[in-house]
Amino acid sequence: MIKISHYTPTELIELYPNATKAGWTPTKIGIMFRCGLLIGFISGKENASMILEDSFVYLMKFYNEVNHRKDIKFEE
Repeated sequence: MIKISHYTPTELIELYPNATKAGWTPTKIGIMFRCGLLIGFISGKENASMILEDSFVYLMKFYNEVNHRKDIKFEE
């Protein structure tokens, strides 16, 4: 069974606090989503970005590969 989880940028920071080591904030994550770097949708009720967790993890891993100096660790 495939689990699809969408989270707001703030929730993603709570789930992956090491993302702040890269300087990522909820605002920056929202901008990355609106620029097409993350997959998700805009919630109609709250007009909030709902980002697919897998796309966030993939982007953080890519960032980590490109920028070894920050060496962000992820648990899967």
